[in-house]
Amino acid sequence: MQPLALFAFLWVLLPFALCKDDSCAIDGRDGVSGIPGRDGLTGAKGEKGAPALQDELNSITMQELKGQMGFRGLPGAYGPKGFMGAQGPKGFPGPKGPRGSSGGIDGSGGPAGQKPAFSVLRNRADYASYDKPVIFDSQLSNVDNDFNLKTGYFTCKVPGVYYFVFHASSEGQLCLRFKSDRKSVSLNFCDLNPRSLSAVVSGGAVLQLFTNDKVWIEPFAKSLAGSKMPKSMTAVFNGFLIFHNT
Repeated sequence: MQPLALFAFLWVLLPFALCKDDSCAIDGRDGVSGIPGRDGLTGAKGEKGAPALQDELNSITMQELKGQMGFRGLPGAYGPKGFMGAQGPKGFPGPKGPRGSSGGIDGSGGPAGQKPAFSVLRNRADYASYDKPVIFDSQLSNVDNDFNLKTGYFTCKVPGVYYFVFHASSEGQLCLRFKSDRKSVSLNFCDLNPRSLSAVVSGGAVLQLFTNDKVWIEPFAKSLAGSKMPKSMTAVFNGFLIFHNT
């Protein structure tokens, strides 16, 4: 046998002579690790997975972490006024109220006879005195006789708010004063037109009166020409209660 052939034969048998159990590979020793291969192609898209339980987990966590109720906070600032809502349905009628007191003609609650009113006239030929009440000689009405024709005074018997008005005429200049002893009321009315042969004066007022207060009208002169008017005077004086004092 040639030396080269013998060497090759021994080289083949050498691994079998060295191995005494099954630990040696039948086909020879493991080779050196090779170079990693290239990445494979992208796989197909997978199916949609089931939804997560995050919301449920959050709810469970909040319940576990929830503490005791705290103190009530301060009220917040008022918000802007909202728009007016639609009109609601009509409500049911309320219960019948108690019967009221008997009302007077003026609705003030007093008896019908407790509404003073007067209308008096002056047609006298004598001359009226300055700074004294005008005396009247007839009456159209005088409820409860609160106006005294002889003295010219209206005396309040029913406290309340009254309306008074007068009209007077005379030859020449004419001045009349509306007066009351309630807070010393004094209002002057004059007709001083020198071109007019007949003077006409009108005036009035609304007064709140109390028991025994007096109201009257009286002539007065701008100059002290005498104690009486130089001419006769006709007049009408009216007054009535508007409503009682409350």
